[in-house]
Amino acid sequence: MKVSFRGIYTLEEFFQALYQEHEKFEKLGIKYIRRAHLYYTPVDEFGDPVDPVDPDTGDPVKGWKCDGAYKSAAHDYGL
Repeated sequence: MKVSFRGIYTLEEFFQALYQEHEKFEKLGIKYIRRAHLYYTPVDEFGDPVDPVDPDTGDPVKGWKCDGAYKSAAHDYGL
């Protein structure tokens, strides 16, 4: 499945838009997903592309891997 977000967003606006899509997942009966990919184009406030760099090393950052959301021990024990 593919979901497209159009326009220029602040990070806060994007995460709110993504959260709002949660309702569509529920409506479709989707409870689990795997191997989700997020492709985006970093831009400035004018929509011009920018190249992010690691603040510690100055190296360009093209992407990263995420191991998922943090789950507390309480979740594992059903608390």
